[in-house]
Amino acid sequence: MQVMRKYGFTIAVLILCAAMGLYLYLSSTKGSKVNLDQNLKAPSFELTDLDNNKVTLGGTNGKVRVIYFFYANCPDICPPTTYLMSEVQNKLKDKGTFGSDVEFMSITFDPKRDSIEAMRKFSGKFDVDASGWKFLREDSEEATAKLMKDFGLGIVKDPSTNLFTHSDTITFVDRKGVVRKYMTGSIDESQNADKIVDVINALVKE
Repeated sequence: MQVMRKYGFTIAVLILCAAMGLYLYLSSTKGSKVNLDQNLKAPSFELTDLDNNKVTLGGTNGKVRVIYFFYANCPDICPPTTYLMSEVQNKLKDKGTFGSDVEFMSITFDPKRDSIEAMRKFSGKFDVDASGWKFLREDSEEATAKLMKDFGLGIVKDPSTNLFTHSDTITFVDRKGVVRKYMTGSIDESQNADKIVDVINALVKE
């Protein structure tokens, strides 16, 4: 018991990193053809956007949803993955599907620090088109952690630093509200906007 108390956070981080590493390995061994290999009913939610409007998953049914969990104080992967998503956004705008057929959702899991203004400042660092990209929050950190778990994602908080170890995962939900694909973000050096666009296009065409 003393060992768990002393090393519990370290052990949790190692487990999460191992799971991320396994996912990266499995992803890298797949061919170039789009493989929509998931079939998980996406959990429902009601979150608040930057204009204090309530946003639900069901309210966006009919569109492909691209969901990324982040926090504004992230020192490493969240900013470059958000930039990667902005590149995807611009490619979709060129195709005419962004906003009409595809909706981006960035959800903070650090609501105690990520106020609406803090998220507005974070999103302002990127080429975000609010017509099809919503930054969302839930007042409860515990409720957000549960939402991530329900999406099949993991997160661990270090209480001594208030930093998070989390999966750098972009989740793709089809028009009917079913999770169809997970992809790693910027943590995967081989990842690029075209690969992500290919997945989105496959879902749009269904």
